[in-house]
Amino acid sequence: MAGDLDRRNSLPWTTLYRYDSAEHLDAWLTSPQRRRILAEGEKFSDFQLHTIDNSFGSWFAFEGNGKEAPSPPSETRTSLAVWVGLYPTVVLLTLALSPLHMPLWIGLLVGNLLSSFLMSFLTMPYYVNPMLGRWLRPAPDEPARANLRGLAVVAVAMVFWVVVFYLVTVRFWTLP
Repeated sequence: MAGDLDRRNSLPWTTLYRYDSAEHLDAWLTSPQRRRILAEGEKFSDFQLHTIDNSFGSWFAFEGNGKEAPSPPSETRTSLAVWVGLYPTVVLLTLALSPLHMPLWIGLLVGNLLSSFLMSFLTMPYYVNPMLGRWLRPAPDEPARANLRGLAVVAVAMVFWVVVFYLVTVRFWTLP
């Protein structure tokens, strides 16, 4: 029994907290209550703090860590970047799954599952982030016109996909 207890105490522990704002997170990190908890025992003295700066996790993972990490993209930029990746992913999946003639509710279930994986492992890391990375997390000395350049890239990408999917679904192939 004592051996089991020693083994359990030596295992790594992970605690996950989610805060609705950076201010609330900072309030907790500097709170007397947190200091008291950390002071309760040596087992907390060598903890590592890892902050995930947005709800999309790895979708917007860029170089840097600790204090050198760039600030997270704004909600507007994040939404536009997801849109740039989601539209072609969903249309391509719809085209790929359409020959299966699944009922709508099953098709959406399967399509959403597949699009989540495709967005996480293909679309975001190999398409959206390389194309929009500098716009999503600009350097501190980046000129203001870089914002317009990023918006132009979003617009061009979306016009490209609209034209491609129009041609594919109206001119070359129509869905049953």
